[in-house]
Amino acid sequence: MLCLLATQPTTAQIIPDTSLPQNSIVPPNCIDCEITGGTRVGNNLFHSFEQFSVPTGSVAYFNNAVTVENIISRVTGNSISNIDGLIRTNPAANLFLLNPYGIIFGPNASLDVGGSFIATTASKLAFADGTVFNTTTNGTTPLLTISRPIGLIFNQTPGRIVNQAASLDLNDNPIGLQIPTGKTLALVGGEVALEGGFLTTPGGRIELGSVSGNSVVSLTPIDKGWMLGYAGVQNFQDITLNQAAFIGSSDLMGADIKIQGRLVSVTEGSQISSLAGTGGQAGNLQINASEQLELVGNPEDLFVTGLSNEVEGEATGEGRSLEIATKRLIIQGGAQVSTTTYGTGQGINLNVRATESVEITGNSPIFNVPSGLFAVADLEATQQGGTLTIETGRLILKDGAQVSTSTFGAGDAGDLRVIASDLVTVEGRTPDNVQASGLFAQVEQGATGDGGNLKIETQKLNVLGGAQISTSARSGGSGGNLTIDAGDFVLLSGFASTADDLSRSNILVSAERGTTENGGSLNITTGRLTVEKGARISADNFGTGQGGTATLNVRQLVVQNGGAIRAGSFGEGPGGTLTVNADDFVQVIGTGMIGSTFVPSTLFTQAEASGRAGNLNITTPRLNVGDGGRVTVNGVGSGAAGNLIITTNELRLNRGSLTAETNAKEGANISLQGLKLLFLQNQSLISAQAFNNANGGNINIDASNGFVVAVPKQNNDIIATAFIGRGGNINITANNIFGFEVGRSSPGDTANNIDASSEFGFAGNVTINTPDVDPSRGLVNLPTSLVDASQAIASGCSANAKEGGELIVTGRGGLPPSPHLALSSDIVWSDTRITKISSVINQRAGIAIPNVKPNTNNVLANVPANGWVFNNKGEVTLLANAPSDTPLYMRLISTSCST
Repeated sequence: MLCLLATQPTTAQIIPDTSLPQNSIVPPNCIDCEITGGTRVGNNLFHSFEQFSVPTGSVAYFNNAVTVENIISRVTGNSISNIDGLIRTNPAANLFLLNPYGIIFGPNASLDVGGSFIATTASKLAFADGTVFNTTTNGTTPLLTISRPIGLIFNQTPGRIVNQAASLDLNDNPIGLQIPTGKTLALVGGEVALEGGFLTTPGGRIELGSVSGNSVVSLTPIDKGWMLGYAGVQNFQDITLNQAAFIGSSDLMGADIKIQGRLVSVTEGSQISSLAGTGGQAGNLQINASEQLELVGNPEDLFVTGLSNEVEGEATGEGRSLEIATKRLIIQGGAQVSTTTYGTGQGINLNVRATESVEITGNSPIFNVPSGLFAVADLEATQQGGTLTIETGRLILKDGAQVSTSTFGAGDAGDLRVIASDLVTVEGRTPDNVQASGLFAQVEQGATGDGGNLKIETQKLNVLGGAQISTSARSGGSGGNLTIDAGDFVLLSGFASTADDLSRSNILVSAERGTTENGGSLNITTGRLTVEKGARISADNFGTGQGGTATLNVRQLVVQNGGAIRAGSFGEGPGGTLTVNADDFVQVIGTGMIGSTFVPSTLFTQAEASGRAGNLNITTPRLNVGDGGRVTVNGVGSGAAGNLIITTNELRLNRGSLTAETNAKEGANISLQGLKLLFLQNQSLISAQAFNNANGGNINIDASNGFVVAVPKQNNDIIATAFIGRGGNINITANNIFGFEVGRSSPGDTANNIDASSEFGFAGNVTINTPDVDPSRGLVNLPTSLVDASQAIASGCSANAKEGGELIVTGRGGLPPSPHLALSSDIVWSDTRITKISSVINQRAGIAIPNVKPNTNNVLANVPANGWVFNNKGEVTLLANAPSDTPLYMRLISTSCST
């Protein structure tokens, strides 16, 4: 025969002392203990106990008059209060329980009080008239008062308060210790621990405070009971929540929650949460940790560890927030801090102020959620989601951790703002490489609300190992703007271990596929911007709206080892403009590998589908492109490419390329402005090439105060060619051009070519403007009168002067044997240059080469040559048209330089 033995209630250990004018009355050995007596003064009822413990199954019932406002109970013995039964009062009365040695609420503890409940390990309770109710009797009768309580005084190191109360309602919702609507539940003492315990209220206020000795915590009556103040506290102690502990609202009524301690730790699936539904009001959730707040999840947890403040239905939430103030904030293992708007209520703001650092790492593999901070406007939200603000010294996100604002419905997403006085580092992905660490402001799939803006203010920003920073639009809402202001530098480097195009470290504004609205703009201002090892900055448009623009205002820009910066159109909508303003220089250098894929360092805009690409504008004193690096505007699909506009003093290409290439429509153009030096070497390329039936683009090079130079025989080309369409026009203005020849560029040709040809269409034009005429450019009309040498040579210096001087010869003639003589017939012209360029220019210019037949009947006088052309063999032919009265020699008369 089996017997089931039920646990029997234990008699309560509630023993009154004899310190009051009218002592408390408790039946001995009671289980359901009715507490009467005590001393009433005005609306205050005082009780004093030597011991106060309520075992499992027992009841402590304060049978007070309905007119009593405050029941004030103290424990004067040297024992901890163990409460695992029910504490009950008549309606409306507030219950204060003071025991400086400690209070423990067991798993079965519960409350049935009509007012607020304040359990504390304070030494004294202070009143407005200056009197105190002391937990030390000293054999004297205390002075009792009608005044209201105003403060908790902690003389010695206060005892611990532990809550293990974990009762559930019929729907398995947490109850634990609960107080009614509009009242306060406060645990204030030394260390405070919730070991799997619950604290709940429907629309009331919950507060935990952990303080050291020699402290005063103020009490101020408010609509929701009592507000506690900590101005009189110098040092705090620790508060811990573990074993799936819970602090929060019940019945969707919302709650105000405040936690005040030194180290506040929330672990093992524990949660602090306020949820307000229809008829409720969102509360304020405030965590103050003087040293550190840590939220740590584990794979074994039954719940996601975290803090949350949510409003749904028609609940109001305007002006409500989730506030964190600490020195260090640590979030790990999938723990989360979030605010969420589900209905018509106003979004709840999330504000984090951590004077030293915020470190968020990892994810929860069980719940498949990242560690992070989140402000969300959910599916049914019609109002804007809350803003998310982080103010700290250092922000570090690693191993898939995320910080984001987002919208899933009609409500707009809130803004995300990061202010880090030292640095922001966003690094890596989750172990499965699915989730990137990152900062995000997003419009999620199906949403019609607009995305929020993302702004980062710091000195140093690192985006490493496949991490991302982005604003994006995935549906009917516009993307938000992304603004980065980093005083020292921004570094993007590397990619995730999966090593594919999606695993790059990335700063991104994007309008995703299916989006009908515009993408946001990207603005980066920093001292040095480095994009390397496969990392990328991009403003992408996959939808039908306008792509976002990207503007980089920097001192120095370095794109190297396969890094890339782009603005692209990958759908029907046009891409945005990419603008680079660099005070010192821009370098696009080298190549890299992503997995087995070769990637050049690139600065570019691109049209990959039917949308038009934006322009690429670069303004800098120096631009270097080399070792396979590329600066380009491309039309890969049917959309037109943008234009490449570069304003710089010095442009050097060393195995580098500037290209504006298109497959369709009109060609893209290249404009190089303000040049003092354009220098090409090692197979460098400037190309406005067109494919298919597109026309070649135009290339305009303005070096009117400088030079265009190419190292000979290194296959450095300037081309504006086409396949079926018309070749583009090439216009070069320079003081001089060295190392180029006009002619068709072909594979394997080592010459440096200027080529505007078309394979099957009409060729374009090549126009070269230089103040010094090169003989290879064809016939030039020279003057028929000789130059007066006395005007060309400095007056006052004769040839036989004994003092040092110099002889200056100008014009196109040879050097005479003597400075006293003009150019005579013993000067022989010898053209040692390659003649191919001359024949090409003459043929393009339509210059007729005269065929001069010899006349044996007349002997012509010998005269100096004053003109020349190239013949059909590319040789120089000298021409003359001498005036009849010109002498063969002209004597130069100079004055003596001697004194």
